[in-house]
Amino acid sequence: MAIKKTKVTPEIPAASLSDIIFLLLIFFLVTTTLAVEKGLPMSLPGKQSKTVKLKQDAVFHVQIQANGQIVTKDTGPIPIERVKELIENKLGLNEKLVIVIETHPDADYGIMIDVLDELRLAKATRISLRMMTPGA
Repeated sequence: MAIKKTKVTPEIPAASLSDIIFLLLIFFLVTTTLAVEKGLPMSLPGKQSKTVKLKQDAVFHVQIQANGQIVTKDTGPIPIERVKELIENKLGLNEKLVIVIETHPDADYGIMIDVLDELRLAKATRISLRMMTPGA
């Protein structure tokens, strides 16, 4: 008798494909670390806080213009690299100085964060954030 040879076509079994995909998904979810962004530590006023009147010499204004330029009353436009040095000098003269960051509504948000970082490096603790009024 002659033995018949049957031709076997190669196939990939798809029955366990969903199980493999599910296991890979679980593997990547478990092994991937999530990037948690840490913000700047700030304490905001509570409900019982009251408005405090300050003298003009106890307040230092830093303005961020719409074009991204950083401007102070004393020095005019300054680069971001000089903000830390300037604030350290001002805090050396008056340690209770309040720094007011006035940001134009059209200014890049990242520049304000860069200025806040420079103030933190200069060890400024009294910071006020404010939006510039249109036309200012």
